Amino acid sequence: MTDRVVLRVAPGPAAVGFTINSLGACLVLLARDLDRPREELVWLSSSFGVGLLLMGAVGPVLLRRGPRPVLRGSALVAAGGSALLATGSTAALAGAGALLLGTGSAGLVLVTPALLRGPAVGAHLSQVNAVSSGCGILGPLAVGVLDVQLGSGRLALLLAVPPLLALAAAATWAAGPTPASETTAARPAARRVATAWAAVVLGVSIEFCFTIWAAARLQDAGLAAGPAGAAAVAFLLGMAAGRYGAPWLIARGFPVVPVGCAVVVAGTLAVAVPNAPVPVVAGLVVAGLGTAAFYPVTLARLVRVPGMSVTRGPAVGALASGTAIVVAPAVLAGLGATLDLRAAYLLAVLPLAAALAVAVRREQS
Repeated sequence: MTDRVVLRVAPGPAAVGFTINSLGACLVLLARDLDRPREELVWLSSSFGVGLLLMGAVGPVLLRRGPRPVLRGSALVAAGGSALLATGSTAALAGAGALLLGTGSAGLVLVTPALLRGPAVGAHLSQVNAVSSGCGILGPLAVGVLDVQLGSGRLALLLAVPPLLALAAAATWAAGPTPASETTAARPAARRVATAWAAVVLGVSIEFCFTIWAAARLQDAGLAAGPAGAAAVAFLLGMAAGRYGAPWLIARGFPVVPVGCAVVVAGTLAVAVPNAPVPVVAGLVVAGLGTAAFYPVTLARLVRVPGMSVTRGPAVGALASGTAIVVAPAVLAGLGATLDLRAAYLLAVLPLAAALAVAVRREQS
């Protein structure tokens, strides 16, 4: 029964991993297809963040009726957005598709824990996140391969449409029980929430600076658009490897976030200083290893703040992630347009890593 539940829920996070991690490669290809500067298409990277902000604000209200309507609606919206972004021939159509995809994906992220409620929720989420990470690696690879073979890598997003439609159709069976009403509890301390919230923002900001702009950095280093999109998977591979080993390290009291910040600094230097594809790819792997534990660790600390309710915690986490995804890639794009991406990575990521290390130390004190 447990495996059956996970299998019914997994297509949603799998599609989210595949599509959202493909946005950086799609940004490079869309700029080429529309003959527009990459920096003008930064809204593509913000679509998921806007969706998270929206869902963070209204998600708890929607979930009061149970997860089934949210699951079905989110899957359908994400499927429509994937198809539109894959085939849109104008910036307006692609923008509409990106917004739909981001909103639907954010809804799936919000509803997944509700679908896996129960004593084994931690193990279930680990299994679902593993599926999502694997599909996240496949996404940019598919975009790069299809661009080389068919001349339109964005068509890879169509691969996410069938499982999303199947998930919407099967929502009746996939959905878990309606959440019970929560008892009134003491409000969490504002200072602790703010510190934990800031840590999530900083960690997700670092992650999405690489997720969105790695392909563009590789293009600047000499790769064509399609191969650059495929090679950008190096960051995701590093992050997947790091997340595989992070639980073992955390269980032994290893300070994964402070050490990860130092690793990210080393990876960023390798991404920004050389101007050849091979060292940039190596730097992306190192940066991915360092970034791996940021989101799960900082989010877990946020939702465990004393007094944080089980519905408010994920919503506050979604608002933090959405803020980071909207702001950080846009700031990096602005710096890249003014200077170049090499300088932008140094000026954006290094201070973020230092600030995260300080925030985590304050949170623990």
